[in-house]
This record gives sequence, structure tokens and C-alpha cells, in this order.
Amino acid sequence: MSHSRLFRELHTQQQPLLIANCWDPLSALVLEQSGAPAVATTSWGMSNHQGLVDGEKLTFEHVYNTVKAILQVITIPLSVDIEAGYSDDHNEIITHVLALAKLGVAGINIEDKPSSRESLRKTGEHQKLIRTLKAELHKHGFAEFFVNARCDLCLQSSWQKSQLYSRAKAYQDAGADGFFIPGLKDPAMLVELTEQLIIPVNVMLLANFCDLEQLSELGIQRISTGNALSDHLLTQLESCAQALTNTKNLSFLFENNVQTRFISA
Repeated sequence: MSHSRLFRELHTQQQPLLIANCWDPLSALVLEQSGAPAVATTSWGMSNHQGLVDGEKLTFEHVYNTVKAILQVITIPLSVDIEAGYSDDHNEIITHVLALAKLGVAGINIEDKPSSRESLRKTGEHQKLIRTLKAELHKHGFAEFFVNARCDLCLQSSWQKSQLYSRAKAYQDAGADGFFIPGLKDPAMLVELTEQLIIPVNVMLLANFCDLEQLSELGIQRISTGNALSDHLLTQLESCAQALTNTKNLSFLFENNVQTRFISA
């Protein structure tokens, strides 16, 4: 079974797909060895671990090379966060996605809010991008490649319910395989959204919004950790760095120090 087909089937199980987000080969390998059925990258985490802030500060070449390195050490499906495509040109965005598909990536997230703009792409513009992208994937033999349409509407300072449903329906009609709506935490709206769409709805874990049982009851089919895991580890690194600088007792470095043997695929 291809990774794309397996990844697609993971969205149809009785329980939601909880997908942890990695940022480099080691984090991806640790997640696989913990038993994760699939993994996805986080642009936030990948940027932070290069000393950069999120928001398409990375080049696509860097993302491509990182993804290539991840695929060399894992055997489970990998979805890639390509932000808004690392370009304003639709043809170049499609070229980027096809390059990832040819590497063996199972799917992508693609945002409707380019970092170069203050506002979201117009609904029709992003719908056209998704439709053209899906057509090109079909044309090149990647019909099962999973395109998760990320909508950043709920991360804006103001938005309306009607805008959310309009975008969700438009992206679905364009052929999107999933609808990703980070920032939406209203249970009633999430239930309505899952009932209106025939494609899986994906949410991001947030503080006070991480009850997996509740999310499952709302009809959510995919739950992403987003940048939470990366941020958690970076916070621990900061704490260790402060201790190294300001204390003479360094025994904490060897507490619970288990030698782990990573086995590459």
C-alpha cells in the first residue's frame, strides 16, 4: 500500500488521527519509534530549530532537503507543512508540491494566508490553487496524495461564521482532501462544520483545547500537535541552558539519562 493511501485511510478510522509534528529526522524517528502511525512536519518548529521565526522565512530548498532527510530514516507516512507554498506564483507552488510528491511524501498542508500579505487569499483564488494543484497531482500519478487545506480565518483579528463555512465548502468543492482550521475552539461550530463537510476536519491542539475524547465526540477526524511539542522541548532546553550558566550543580544533566539506540529504516 502506498504511503498516500495509508495516510488517507488513517483519516477514516473510528478514532481521530492524532498526528504529532516533527521538525527534523531525529524528531521524526523518535515519533515513529514511539508507535506513531504517521507524522507531519511543523514549519514553526522547523524554523525555530534553524534560529528563525515562522512565516516562510525558510527557503523551499531547505524544507525539501529536510524532508528528504526525514524520509531516509522513517517508514511511516509523512505529511509536510508547506505554509502558503513558499511563493506567490501558483505554478511555482505546484512545482514545489510535485517535487515533494516525487520524494515519497504522503500529503501536505497548504495555508490560505501567505506571509507576504496582511490578509488571506481571496476564497476564489485559493480554491483555484487547490483545484489546479489536485489536477496536476492526478496528471502526474499522485491521485491519492492528501491535500489538507488549511484555513487561517480564525487566527485573524475579526471574522464571521459565514466566511468560515463559505471557505470550507469552496475548498472541499475544489478537491481538498481535508479542511484544517487552527484556532477554532467553539464546540457548536465544530460540530456544524463536521456535519456540513464530507472531508475530514482537522484541528490543532491548544492550551485548554486538548481533550482528545471531547474532540472525538465533536466529529473531528484529525488532531495536530502543531508547534506544541517543539515549543515544549525548546522550553526545557532554555531551562537547562539557564541552569548550566547559573549553577555549579550539573548533576541534572545525568538524571534519567537513558542511552537510546535509534535504528534507521
